[in-house]
Order: sequence, then C-alpha cells, then structure tokens
Amino acid sequence: MNSQERTIVSSLVVLMILLWLGFVWHRDPAFPGSFIGFGVGLSASVLMLIPLVYMIIKRNKSLKKVVTKHIAMPTLLRIHIYAGVLGPILALIHSAHRFDSATGVSLVIFMMVVVISGFVGRYVLGLISSNLKEKKRQVNELHVALSNAKQALKDAVCDVRYSTFAQTSARHIPYITLNVPTSAQSKLFKQESQVLSIIDTISDVEYSILIHDTAKVWFARWLKFHIVISMTLYVVLFFHIFSAVYFGLRWL
Repeated sequence: MNSQERTIVSSLVVLMILLWLGFVWHRDPAFPGSFIGFGVGLSASVLMLIPLVYMIIKRNKSLKKVVTKHIAMPTLLRIHIYAGVLGPILALIHSAHRFDSATGVSLVIFMMVVVISGFVGRYVLGLISSNLKEKKRQVNELHVALSNAKQALKDAVCDVRYSTFAQTSARHIPYITLNVPTSAQSKLFKQESQVLSIIDTISDVEYSILIHDTAKVWFARWLKFHIVISMTLYVVLFFHIFSAVYFGLRWL
C-alpha cells in the first residue's frame, strides 16, 4: 500500500478507537435489536468474514491458484485490510455501546485486539523493515567506496612519508632535489576523514539491516498471534450470531 492508503487505514483505526471510547458519552440499549441495528450488525459480520476468506485463499494453494486468475493477491490484501477495519467500525456502531453481555464485551475486546495487532504488524513493523534491498545495495556500494578510500589513504600516507623524506634529504644533501608533493599532510587528513565517514555510514546502514532482521522475527511472532486471536474472534462472533438468531430478533 502507498502512503495515501496507509493514511486512510490509520484514520479508520483512529475512528474505531474513538467510537469505542464513545461509551463514555453514549449508550442506546434498544438500537442493537432494532431493524437498522440488525442491518448494521449484518453488514459488520459480512465484512469481518472477508479476512477469514482471504486467510483461507492465501493458505490453500489450489484455491489461491484459481482465485488469483481473476483477482491479484495484492488486491485481495487491500480488500482484507479495509474489510478488517470497516467491519469492526460497523460492529461498534451496531453495539451502540451496550456492553452488558459477556459475549458482547469479549467480541469487542477481541475485535479491537485483532485490528490493532493487524495495524501494528502490517504498517509499523512494515515501515521498520522497508527498503531492505536498497539498504543492501547501499552497503555494497559503500564497501566499494571504502576500499577506494583506503587505497587513497595509503597513497596519502606514502605522499606524507615521501614529503618527510624529501625534506630531510634536502637538509642533509642540499644538491639532491626531490619533487615534494604539496599539501600532503592536508590530503592525508582529508582521506582519513573520508574513510571514517564511510565507516560510520556503513555502520548505520548495517544496523538498520539488523533491525530489519529483528523485525522479521517479531513479524513471524505477530503473525501467529494475529491468526490465533482472529480465530478466537470468529468463534465468539459465530456464537454471538447464533445467540441472536436462537433467542430471536427483537424487531421481527
């Protein structure tokens, strides 16, 4: 996703959190069981099931092969992300901040955890580990530059030594004239600074790559957590839907 889409998803996550905090000021016990409330809840359920469909497609190779002939995986991922955020937003609207039952409270908690964990894993860890190929290419170029700078430093050291030898020879053997390089010491200092600067840059980039490797480990852990908590969410969601149907819809 590009930066604009990240901004949109981030805004939706913030909206979801603000809606959840709305229970401090708002509460409507009758809305969830009303016809409109049912429609909002049904829409929320459908949207929240889309990530489950995406998960099944992603992990079933034969199904994935069939589906990707018509819809690319990046497109499915975008649908998964937007549905995964919009569904909980509608679910919070459906709840009307009526957090009386244990099922409802559990559903809201798992729903919030799934969305926030998904956002953190997808965007925060993604930002940390971005541009890895560019960083590795940059490190290779820096090592080449460092090799050249080291050679230039060696040449500068030789020039300084030659300059010192030439000056000493001129004092002791005046009739021998040697070509003394100008500003040899200044050139040496310049090359030393360049080598140190390149080494510092390499250190920074390699540390960034190390952070990426750490992020990959955490990303793998996050993915397992996200899947487990998502499955738990669906269990609670199905139980909530079953309860609503079994005990009757109040607007009928």
